[in-house]
Amino acid sequence: METEKDRIEKIMERENLNATQFAAEIGIKSPTLSHILNGRNNPSLDVLKRILDRYRTISSDWLILGVGPMYRGIKQAQMPSLFDEDDETSSKSDIYGDKTVENSGSEKNMKEKKNVQIDDEQPISMAKSQVLSKKVTKIIVYYDDNTFQEMIPLS
Repeated sequence: METEKDRIEKIMERENLNATQFAAEIGIKSPTLSHILNGRNNPSLDVLKRILDRYRTISSDWLILGVGPMYRGIKQAQMPSLFDEDDETSSKSDIYGDKTVENSGSEKNMKEKKNVQIDDEQPISMAKSQVLSKKVTKIIVYYDDNTFQEMIPLS
């Protein structure tokens, strides 16, 4: 029977990565992965979640339970969240008249910000007629270093 360790090794093989590279890709320390690959420890839920977060086409059922295909179908792939970094979307800021105002810090610090968490996510519901009659006029992003970025669509 194939174990979680075997499935992790299969991902590393498919991605052409050694243990050090794979550990860096998923954001864990090399010794942690080494213990898993040597059979000393089983992968923790955190390690499995990191793998699934980094490799979004890997099936969670396959990785955790060993059932089904290794890769998800196109319709089953995890959708990237609003805060995932994507080179394509980051270049789209030219569409908007970007204004960046900094109260403290530098532009370099703003570009290094990667992890954004929203603690109190509340579903927003509006009637369909309200949505169709409204247009976005401004988006303001506030950063934890007391800077913000204001984006205004060009009309």
